[in-house]
Amino acid sequence: METHLQASKDSKTNIFEATSTIPSTRKAFLASLVATTTATVSAGVAYADAEEGFESIAARAAKISKVVEAEDAAKDQEKALQNNDPRTVYDFSVPMSGEAVPFKDVIRQQFITTEIPGENEGEFITKTDTKVKAILVVNIKQDDPIARKNIPELISLAAKFGRNGEFVVVCSPTDQGYFEPDTSALIRLKLASEYGYGINPATVVTDKMNLLGTGAHPFWRYVEGSCRAPSGLGRIQGNFEKFLVDGRTGKAVRRYPRKYQPFDIAEDIDSLMRGKPLQPAGANWKEEWRNSDKEAEKDVYRFQKGLNVFDQ
Repeated sequence: METHLQASKDSKTNIFEATSTIPSTRKAFLASLVATTTATVSAGVAYADAEEGFESIAARAAKISKVVEAEDAAKDQEKALQNNDPRTVYDFSVPMSGEAVPFKDVIRQQFITTEIPGENEGEFITKTDTKVKAILVVNIKQDDPIARKNIPELISLAAKFGRNGEFVVVCSPTDQGYFEPDTSALIRLKLASEYGYGINPATVVTDKMNLLGTGAHPFWRYVEGSCRAPSGLGRIQGNFEKFLVDGRTGKAVRRYPRKYQPFDIAEDIDSLMRGKPLQPAGANWKEEWRNSDKEAEKDVYRFQKGLNVFDQ
């Protein structure tokens, strides 16, 4: 019995001693594994450099970094050029009934100059203002399902803010994207008969214009490029994208996605007409842009190469 107990104790002691050596053995094993791996990788890199002429990882990383920096610099320069672009919407003409009409005449803009007394006797300060304070520019498609809601709301905005000629909605139809079969004259008649759009002087319909591609109208190319979507995209993705233009400066100040309801722009229009800065865009504005980006990939009313006259 004593012999059996002693054997058991000896067995436990041996197990404990064996177990206690595991950590040091494991460390040694891991250390040798790391050393072997490092040596293998080093040998592999050296072999690749010697035999195949590959660049080192550091050199490739530096090269990629330079490319990224160059791209970022180009983007920053492009943004700077856009921000410093001296042109305004008043530098362009748009087609109306087959004729190129200056945009300021299309919206009946008036530049008002007044002189107010200065601080010193006999001194006057010249102050320039405009009659039209805010302009909403929209690309429309009369057979788009959302036209049934957007166009009546655009008319309501024009009735509310355009009573004194201080606000104008300018809609431009296009042949691009989903097919628009009617002529410019017929589009005007249909919009007037179905919605009453165009009857109010604050609602204007231009002739059909190309929005995209090499044949894009200069007015639309300027508006799209000077006021980009949150994703940085300049070109229009779908029908009924909207641009709010400051009538005083002639610059677009905010852009709204396809399904952003015109009624939701009322607060921005009101701020612009009062000469106040726009409030930060709401969560629904950002959410609708995200939805617009997704919809542009599959919706039949999107603008996509190969559809109609996109490439002309």
